Amino acid sequence: MKKAPKAFNPDDFFTTLTVKDVVPKFEELYTLNYKEISLNEELTKRNYEIISKEYKDFMSASLADYYEFEVDEIV
Repeated sequence: MKKAPKAFNPDDFFTTLTVKDVVPKFEELYTLNYKEISLNEELTKRNYEIISKEYKDFMSASLADYYEFEVDEIV
């Protein structure tokens, strides 16, 4: 007995990355002070960029305060 084909759902291919998902790949990001250094510039050097409209450079010194911002990979 054949299974009925599943309908195509484009959302099955969409994943949301956040800063929290990306920074474990780059341990050195935990040691920087983001009141003095742009997190987005540091991520851009590593082929990622913050895409959340709410993000502003130098908002907080702590990386944890940026965890919920969405990130996109630069291809």
